[in-house]
Amino acid sequence: MTNMIDLVFSNAAGSAFVWNAEDWFILRKEHRIIGELVGCNPKLPRQEILLGLPLLLLPEEVTVLLEQKVARLVHYPCLQQIPSESLKKAFEDYRQELFVEQEKCLREQRKQQVTLMLDRIVAGKRRKLLGIGSCKKKMKKPLTPEMEIESKKIEINYEEVVSEEMDKLPKLEKKDALVQTHTAYPWLMEDDIKLADWKYPLTTKEILRYKVFKDLWEQGFYVTGGEKFGGDFLVYSGDPIMFHSQFIIQCRDRDDEIAVSELIGECRIGCHVRKTEVYASFASDKETIMYQSIQWSESSAFQR
Repeated sequence: MTNMIDLVFSNAAGSAFVWNAEDWFILRKEHRIIGELVGCNPKLPRQEILLGLPLLLLPEEVTVLLEQKVARLVHYPCLQQIPSESLKKAFEDYRQELFVEQEKCLREQRKQQVTLMLDRIVAGKRRKLLGIGSCKKKMKKPLTPEMEIESKKIEINYEEVVSEEMDKLPKLEKKDALVQTHTAYPWLMEDDIKLADWKYPLTTKEILRYKVFKDLWEQGFYVTGGEKFGGDFLVYSGDPIMFHSQFIIQCRDRDDEIAVSELIGECRIGCHVRKTEVYASFASDKETIMYQSIQWSESSAFQR
């Protein structure tokens, strides 16, 4: 059970989210579950193009993952409680540990930079002791043979040079340190996790949507929400990062009447975005999914 991916249920939203980055990667790579990233990207917080965790899942995605026993639906009652003093101390200790590590990494990085530039720094110091300017323009001009001889006579302790350069590095203040933003709760114990109930699908429309989603998913397609093109789903032959969707899926009851104007509008949209409009419905046995594709075909007979 612990090997399952945790889908975190939100009572307020009535939806399930994925907060762990590794879980998100596994769902996409191994199970073709795309969902929708709805969180703020820590490096680009004031934009809407690149989003980050959490991953909001379609209700159909949640149901198929639960049925396949790939994931479990959970909630965390502990997160609704006021943090204890011991938890607050653990948090402060952890943040202090991260600050010390950042300071250490900063000094190590600076030492590597100084080491790589040590010959140039030493050459500049020798020029200063000889009374020669050490600006970039003058450093490009070679020394005369006499100056070159005098320069080599000057002894410089390399370790002291490194130490002097390291002393120039300003002390890292806590206000300037990077703060780690956790997407998954870092101190969660198995006892803190409670299973949640999932009640989807319930209505006839929801059952049809789920059956259509599952049928396409089992055929190896990638399936996402289709709201942006006025459909129920978009279907991709490969990962949406690499492929455009091929089909706009409309889930309809087989006895529904579709107005001609609505049919024309939906097919024109599909034609405009280079996708095939597909109507999905139950067959007469109420189990098998039937698909009917419609494409817009222009005719010169109706053009002026």
